[in-house]
Amino acid sequence: MYQVKMKRGHEYAMSTGSPPDNIKITRAFEKPRWREFREAYPRIAAGMALCSAVLILVVLALVYKRIEYGRELAYLRASMTQAEIQRVDAIEAEENNLVAMTVELARREAQGSRELHLVVDSGKSLMYLEREGAVLREMQVRLGQEATVGARPDAVCLAQPRGKRIVERVVDSTYRWAVPECAFVQRGQPVPGDGVMPGALGPLAIILNGGAVIYSQPATGPLSDANYVLSGSVRADAADIEAIKANLQPGMAVYFL
Repeated sequence: MYQVKMKRGHEYAMSTGSPPDNIKITRAFEKPRWREFREAYPRIAAGMALCSAVLILVVLALVYKRIEYGRELAYLRASMTQAEIQRVDAIEAEENNLVAMTVELARREAQGSRELHLVVDSGKSLMYLEREGAVLREMQVRLGQEATVGARPDAVCLAQPRGKRIVERVVDSTYRWAVPECAFVQRGQPVPGDGVMPGALGPLAIILNGGAVIYSQPATGPLSDANYVLSGSVRADAADIEAIKANLQPGMAVYFL
Protein backbone atom coordinates (compact mmCIF):
# COMPACT_ATOMS: atom_id res chain seq x y z
CA MET A 1 0.00 0.00 0.00
CA TYR A 2 1.35 3.44 -0.92
CA GLN A 3 0.27 6.92 0.00
CA VAL A 4 0.30 9.50 -2.76
CA LYS A 5 0.19 13.31 -2.39
CA MET A 6 -1.17 15.69 -5.01
CA LYS A 7 0.31 19.16 -5.56
CA ARG A 8 -2.64 20.82 -3.80
CA GLY A 9 -2.23 18.69 -0.67
CA HIS A 10 -5.01 16.11 -1.30
CA GLU A 11 -4.07 12.54 -0.44
CA TYR A 12 -5.27 9.32 -2.10
CA ALA A 13 -4.50 5.64 -1.54
CA MET A 14 -3.39 3.53 -4.50
CA SER A 15 -2.64 -0.16 -4.55
CA THR A 16 -1.83 -0.75 -8.22
CA GLY A 17 -0.75 1.14 -11.26
CA SER A 18 1.91 3.77 -11.77
CA PRO A 19 1.25 7.25 -10.38
CA PRO A 20 1.19 10.26 -12.68
CA ASP A 21 4.28 12.41 -12.96
CA ASN A 22 2.77 15.20 -10.89
CA ILE A 23 2.17 12.93 -7.85
CA LYS A 24 4.80 12.50 -5.14
CA ILE A 25 4.84 9.02 -3.51
CA THR A 26 5.82 8.62 0.17
CA ARG A 27 5.55 5.56 2.34
CA ALA A 28 2.59 5.66 4.74
CA PHE A 29 3.38 6.55 8.35
CA GLU A 30 7.03 7.27 7.44
CA LYS A 31 8.63 9.57 10.10
CA PRO A 32 12.15 11.01 10.25
CA ARG A 33 14.37 9.67 13.04
CA TRP A 34 17.16 11.52 14.87
CA ARG A 35 19.51 8.54 14.62
CA GLU A 36 19.06 8.35 10.86
CA PHE A 37 19.60 12.11 10.54
CA ARG A 38 22.73 11.93 12.69
CA GLU A 39 24.15 9.07 10.64
CA ALA A 40 23.36 10.87 7.39
CA TYR A 41 24.67 14.29 8.48
CA PRO A 42 27.13 13.78 11.36
CA ARG A 43 28.70 17.25 11.16
CA ILE A 44 25.39 19.10 11.15
CA ALA A 45 24.12 17.04 14.08
CA ALA A 46 27.32 17.69 16.05
CA GLY A 47 27.07 21.42 15.36
CA MET A 48 23.45 21.55 16.53
CA ALA A 49 24.33 19.72 19.73
CA LEU A 50 27.25 22.06 20.39
CA CYS A 51 25.12 25.18 19.85
CA SER A 52 22.46 23.86 22.22
CA ALA A 53 25.09 23.21 24.89
CA VAL A 54 26.54 26.72 24.52
CA LEU A 55 23.09 28.34 24.79
CA ILE A 56 22.35 26.36 27.95
CA LEU A 57 25.66 27.48 29.48
CA VAL A 58 24.94 31.13 28.63
CA VAL A 59 21.50 30.96 30.21
CA LEU A 60 22.93 29.37 33.35
CA ALA A 61 25.62 32.08 33.55
CA LEU A 62 23.02 34.87 33.25
CA VAL A 63 20.87 33.31 35.95
CA TYR A 64 23.89 33.01 38.23
CA LYS A 65 24.85 36.67 37.68
CA ARG A 66 21.27 37.78 38.41
CA ILE A 67 21.25 35.86 41.67
CA GLU A 68 24.64 37.30 42.67
CA TYR A 69 23.44 40.82 41.86
CA GLY A 70 20.35 40.38 44.03
CA ARG A 71 22.46 39.09 46.91
CA GLU A 72 24.83 42.05 46.65
CA LEU A 73 21.97 44.56 46.72
CA ALA A 74 20.45 42.84 49.73
CA TYR A 75 23.82 42.84 51.50
CA LEU A 76 24.44 46.53 50.86
CA ARG A 77 20.97 47.44 52.04
CA ALA A 78 21.29 45.31 55.15
CA SER A 79 24.72 46.77 55.96
CA MET A 80 23.30 50.31 56.14
CA THR A 81 22.32 51.36 59.61
CA GLN A 82 18.97 52.95 60.27
CA ALA A 83 20.71 56.27 60.83
CA GLU A 84 22.36 56.09 57.38
CA ILE A 85 19.05 55.30 55.72
CA GLN A 86 17.41 58.25 57.44
CA ARG A 87 20.31 60.48 56.42
CA VAL A 88 19.94 59.53 52.74
CA ASP A 89 16.20 60.19 52.89
CA ALA A 90 16.81 63.55 54.59
CA ILE A 91 19.32 64.63 51.92
CA GLU A 92 16.86 63.75 49.14
CA ALA A 93 14.04 65.65 50.86
CA GLU A 94 16.33 68.64 51.41
CA GLU A 95 17.26 68.75 47.72
CA ASN A 96 13.58 68.65 46.71
CA ASN A 97 12.77 71.44 49.16
CA LEU A 98 15.68 73.53 47.83
CA VAL A 99 14.41 73.25 44.26
CA ALA A 100 10.88 74.21 45.34
CA MET A 101 12.23 77.18 47.31
CA THR A 102 14.35 78.34 44.38
CA VAL A 103 11.36 78.24 42.03
CA GLU A 104 9.13 80.11 44.50
CA LEU A 105 11.73 82.85 45.05
CA ALA A 106 12.11 83.25 41.29
CA ARG A 107 8.34 83.46 40.88
CA ARG A 108 8.03 86.23 43.48
CA GLU A 109 10.99 88.19 42.13
CA ALA A 110 9.57 88.01 38.60
CA GLN A 111 6.18 89.28 39.71
CA GLY A 112 7.70 92.31 41.44
CA SER A 113 10.38 93.19 38.90
CA ARG A 114 10.00 96.59 37.24
CA GLU A 115 12.46 95.68 34.51
CA LEU A 116 11.64 93.75 31.38
CA HIS A 117 12.36 90.07 31.89
CA LEU A 118 11.58 86.62 30.54
CA VAL A 119 9.74 83.88 32.41
CA VAL A 120 9.95 80.25 31.30
CA ASP A 121 7.11 78.15 32.75
CA SER A 122 8.31 74.54 32.42
CA GLY A 123 4.95 73.14 33.50
CA LYS A 124 3.07 74.88 30.68
CA SER A 125 5.92 74.93 28.11
CA LEU A 126 5.44 78.68 27.72
CA MET A 127 7.78 81.67 27.78
CA TYR A 128 6.57 85.18 28.66
CA LEU A 129 7.98 88.66 28.16
CA GLU A 130 6.88 90.43 31.35
CA ARG A 131 7.18 93.59 33.40
CA GLU A 132 5.77 93.93 36.92
CA GLY A 133 3.63 90.83 36.42
CA ALA A 134 2.09 92.09 33.16
CA VAL A 135 2.48 89.69 30.22
CA LEU A 136 3.58 91.57 27.09
CA ARG A 137 4.05 88.50 24.88
CA GLU A 138 3.36 84.78 25.29
CA MET A 139 5.46 82.24 23.35
CA GLN A 140 5.22 78.47 22.99
CA VAL A 141 8.50 76.67 23.73
CA ARG A 142 9.84 73.14 24.04
CA LEU A 143 12.11 72.08 26.88
CA GLY A 144 14.83 69.44 26.73
CA GLN A 145 14.42 66.31 28.82
CA GLU A 146 16.70 65.66 31.76
CA ALA A 147 19.59 63.39 30.82
CA THR A 148 22.71 61.90 32.39
CA VAL A 149 25.83 61.97 30.24
CA GLY A 150 29.20 60.39 30.84
CA ALA A 151 30.17 57.44 32.98
CA ARG A 152 30.45 57.29 36.73
CA PRO A 153 32.10 58.82 38.69
CA ASP A 154 32.32 61.62 36.10
CA ALA A 155 28.64 61.44 35.06
CA VAL A 156 26.87 64.80 34.69
CA CYS A 157 23.12 65.34 34.96
CA LEU A 158 21.72 67.85 32.46
CA ALA A 159 18.58 69.14 34.15
CA GLN A 160 16.26 71.97 33.22
CA PRO A 161 17.43 75.30 34.73
CA ARG A 162 15.57 76.52 37.78
CA GLY A 163 15.51 79.93 39.38
CA LYS A 164 17.10 83.05 37.92
CA ARG A 165 19.50 83.24 34.97
CA ILE A 166 21.02 86.20 33.15
CA VAL A 167 21.19 86.91 29.42
CA GLU A 168 24.84 87.02 28.32
CA ARG A 169 24.35 87.62 24.62
CA VAL A 170 21.94 87.29 21.69
CA VAL A 171 23.42 85.62 18.59
CA ASP A 172 22.35 84.90 15.03
CA SER A 173 23.15 82.20 12.46
CA THR A 174 26.73 83.44 12.01
CA TYR A 175 27.65 82.58 15.59
CA ARG A 176 30.02 79.62 15.95
CA TRP A 177 28.85 77.54 18.90
CA ALA A 178 30.51 74.49 20.43
CA VAL A 179 27.80 71.82 20.34
CA PRO A 180 27.98 69.64 23.49
CA GLU A 181 29.17 66.09 22.94
CA CYS A 182 25.95 64.72 24.49
CA ALA A 183 23.94 66.16 21.58
CA PHE A 184 25.82 64.00 19.08
CA VAL A 185 25.60 60.96 21.37
CA GLN A 186 21.85 61.33 21.92
CA ARG A 187 21.27 61.74 18.17
CA GLY A 188 23.45 58.72 17.36
CA GLN A 189 25.89 60.81 15.32
CA PRO A 190 29.71 60.66 15.33
CA VAL A 191 31.33 63.18 17.67
CA PRO A 192 33.58 65.62 15.75
CA GLY A 193 36.87 66.99 17.02
CA ASP A 194 35.74 70.24 18.66
CA GLY A 195 32.05 70.38 17.71
CA VAL A 196 32.22 74.11 16.84
CA MET A 197 29.62 74.80 14.17
CA PRO A 198 28.27 78.06 12.67
CA GLY A 199 24.50 78.38 12.91
CA ALA A 200 24.22 75.43 15.31
CA LEU A 201 21.73 77.41 17.46
CA GLY A 202 19.50 78.40 14.55
CA PRO A 203 18.66 81.84 13.13
CA LEU A 204 18.50 83.43 16.60
CA ALA A 205 19.44 82.27 20.08
CA ILE A 206 19.78 83.61 23.63
CA ILE A 207 22.84 82.48 25.56
CA LEU A 208 22.44 82.51 29.34
CA ASN A 209 24.94 82.26 32.16
CA GLY A 210 25.64 78.74 33.36
CA GLY A 211 25.67 77.33 29.82
CA ALA A 212 21.90 77.20 29.21
CA VAL A 213 20.56 78.42 25.86
CA ILE A 214 17.22 79.41 24.39
CA TYR A 215 17.66 78.60 20.71
CA SER A 216 15.63 78.28 17.52
CA GLN A 217 15.63 75.25 15.24
CA PRO A 218 18.69 75.29 12.95
CA ALA A 219 18.74 74.06 9.38
CA THR A 220 21.73 71.76 9.92
CA GLY A 221 23.60 70.14 12.76
CA PRO A 222 22.53 67.81 15.59
CA LEU A 223 19.85 70.26 16.82
CA SER A 224 18.07 70.44 13.45
CA ASP A 225 15.68 67.57 14.26
CA ALA A 226 12.23 68.98 15.03
CA ASN A 227 11.58 66.20 17.55
CA TYR A 228 14.80 66.74 19.50
CA VAL A 229 15.55 69.45 22.09
CA LEU A 230 18.96 69.74 23.72
CA SER A 231 18.89 68.59 27.34
CA GLY A 232 18.98 71.48 29.81
CA SER A 233 17.93 74.01 27.16
CA VAL A 234 14.84 75.60 25.62
CA ARG A 235 13.79 75.80 21.97
CA ALA A 236 11.55 78.64 20.76
CA ASP A 237 10.31 79.73 17.36
CA ALA A 238 12.71 82.03 15.54
CA ALA A 239 9.79 84.39 14.83
CA ASP A 240 9.10 84.82 18.56
CA ILE A 241 12.75 85.54 19.37
CA GLU A 242 12.85 87.99 16.45
CA ALA A 243 9.75 89.76 17.81
CA ILE A 244 11.37 90.40 21.21
CA LYS A 245 14.96 90.80 19.98
CA ALA A 246 14.92 94.59 20.49
CA ASN A 247 14.12 94.05 24.17
CA LEU A 248 16.83 91.45 24.79
CA GLN A 249 19.90 92.98 26.37
CA PRO A 250 22.88 91.50 28.25
CA GLY A 251 22.08 91.42 31.94
CA MET A 252 18.35 90.83 31.40
CA ALA A 253 16.84 88.39 33.89
CA VAL A 254 15.29 85.08 32.82
CA TYR A 255 13.26 83.24 35.46
CA PHE A 256 12.77 79.48 35.15
CA LEU A 257 9.73 78.21 37.07
